[in-house]
Amino acid sequence: MLDTEQSDYLWFTPIKSRIDQAFSQPDQCPSVSKDITNKKILIITYHFPPSAAIGGLRLARFAKFLPAFNWTPVVLTIQDRYIENVDEERLRDVSGVTIIKTQMLPTLRGLYLKMKSRYARFRASGPAAVPPDEPGDTAVAGPERLLRKLKRYFISLFLVLPDEERGWALPAIVAAVREVRRRGIDCILTSCPPYSSHLVGLATKKLTGAAWVADFRDPWMTPNAKLSAACALSNRIEAWLEKKVIRNADVVIFTVDRLREHYREVYAAEPADKFVCIPNGLDLVFFPPATLQKYEIFTLCYTGSLYYGRTPEPVFKAVRRLLEQNRVRLEEIRIRLAGHCRQVGKDPVEELIRAYGLDRIVQVSDSVPRMQALEMVRKSHVALLFAPSQPYQIPAKVYDYLALGATILAIAEPGATSDFICLTGCGKGFLPSDTAGMAEFIYDAMHRDNGNNERYSRTIPYFDAKLLTQSLADILNSLATGRAPSAQ
Repeated sequence: MLDTEQSDYLWFTPIKSRIDQAFSQPDQCPSVSKDITNKKILIITYHFPPSAAIGGLRLARFAKFLPAFNWTPVVLTIQDRYIENVDEERLRDVSGVTIIKTQMLPTLRGLYLKMKSRYARFRASGPAAVPPDEPGDTAVAGPERLLRKLKRYFISLFLVLPDEERGWALPAIVAAVREVRRRGIDCILTSCPPYSSHLVGLATKKLTGAAWVADFRDPWMTPNAKLSAACALSNRIEAWLEKKVIRNADVVIFTVDRLREHYREVYAAEPADKFVCIPNGLDLVFFPPATLQKYEIFTLCYTGSLYYGRTPEPVFKAVRRLLEQNRVRLEEIRIRLAGHCRQVGKDPVEELIRAYGLDRIVQVSDSVPRMQALEMVRKSHVALLFAPSQPYQIPAKVYDYLALGATILAIAEPGATSDFICLTGCGKGFLPSDTAGMAEFIYDAMHRDNGNNERYSRTIPYFDAKLLTQSLADILNSLATGRAPSAQ
């Protein structure tokens, strides 16, 4: 189990103060004030309803609640035909928001993937081919290693710099400049990932002079390089682009205070009050008091995607341990995985399930609408969270779990996520190797009341999206009146 001392939470002061205030004054919430002058903001975001991408929820909440603080949002996003997963239910909350949708230009990556797909079909229709050697295979010849290196350089420089969605950038810049001038926009807000959204903001700022807020839901090149395909040259280019964004944005927002502090240190020449923190939070409308009964069989549930090292294998190991110790029977426990959960890297999850003998326990299903996913978590006894190698991030779903009153079992190294879970009392974080600790946690959860503790439940109102949107509105008001934003 990850055990963090209270002194280690100094980076977490803004959120911790909300929690402490909630605990000491449970019947009071901070008041909400309004400015009397109505202004306009252009929100530039690749992910927005009806996209089912989790990143779009934060921007949808801002768009929903900003009118309460006399800011009229106009959203610039991609056309629906480019959205991979659609959830029409999400449009209901932003039904009154003006949404402008742009096309994407064809990219080399799109052409590359199309040619690769056709080549794969051609190979499949021909005689069986000998599978290529793995990258680490000592039998790989020098020329082949050179080709692989050239391939990596080509992909990182020409296909995914700064990201795979870059075909949206130029049409978005044209549309953004047009809308700023036509509508008299006071401020623009861009949100990443994808990081090309900030390049849209940078160009729009240069061409119109509008005040610009850059929102970092995830880190870009600070503190570490991206996890996607990269080479030394592409890393240098993206580090330069990040520096241009930070220096030209009027305000830079982060979802975690630890990341904000790190950017402050790296960009020490910039004013400290330029960097602020607004957590992801949650919309309490979607979380009425629980009325659903729990599943009859004790259930661990995960809804989302398995990527960037996320894997349920540590949980499988823990459950296998309980079965082998005869502390749990097969008919007493279930694991539900819903979403993009059929692959872990290149390996099918079904093979992993069979390897641990959990065929009768684990159920894997495809993506479901957001409300159905929340219902699954609410009816489960333990909510699973896979957040490896994310010391500067708190996944947005943590706030959903918090509002649902879920008990969280998190696979996470020491960092923002594990600290948040420990501080709020909503569960426990474990290293991926701590099989024994996870097994004990699961066993204890099966034999105790699943209700919330007092501190946990009183924390929730202080992450209300409307309250957090007020923080954004205060920043926008400061920019609109020429005052420096207060550090949060």
